[in-house]
Amino acid sequence: MKNSQATLIYLALLLAPFSYAADSAPDWRQTANTNEKVKNLTEVMPGASTLMLQMGDRYRNMYWAGKLGKWEFAEYQLEEIEEIVKTLMITRPARAATAQDFLDTGLQSFPEAFKKKDWKTFKTAFEKMHAQCMTCHARNDHEFITLPKVPTMGNSLVLETN
Repeated sequence: MKNSQATLIYLALLLAPFSYAADSAPDWRQTANTNEKVKNLTEVMPGASTLMLQMGDRYRNMYWAGKLGKWEFAEYQLEEIEEIVKTLMITRPARAATAQDFLDTGLQSFPEAFKKKDWKTFKTAFEKMHAQCMTCHARNDHEFITLPKVPTMGNSLVLETN
């Protein structure tokens, strides 16, 4: 018992300076100059791959929401897809032109599908969006990234909605 207590005390004393150093480190958000702040913020902006992971979740959720007739949820997913693409245009300006093409040509058929609340119309709109996704990937030298025309249900949030 004494050996284990002594070991714990020794470890606490050994690690104490590191705990203090972490707590007392200056916060760059408060102490850095504007150029350093901009540099740090630019470095932590999400890359295209991070945003596309989010996009894939929205893509899958939107498909299954439409398939199951959960139109409000499907429309919400489309809104989120638009926001992800707009974020991409800011964080990765080199991809802005293809992202804008995606917004202009890949999503234009959805308003009619949501108005009609019709699977066939929605499926056609989804197929157009899928084709535009593949065009965007190819134009950005990522044609090796392909999306299924019918996404797996996987961890789709649509399963958990009413």
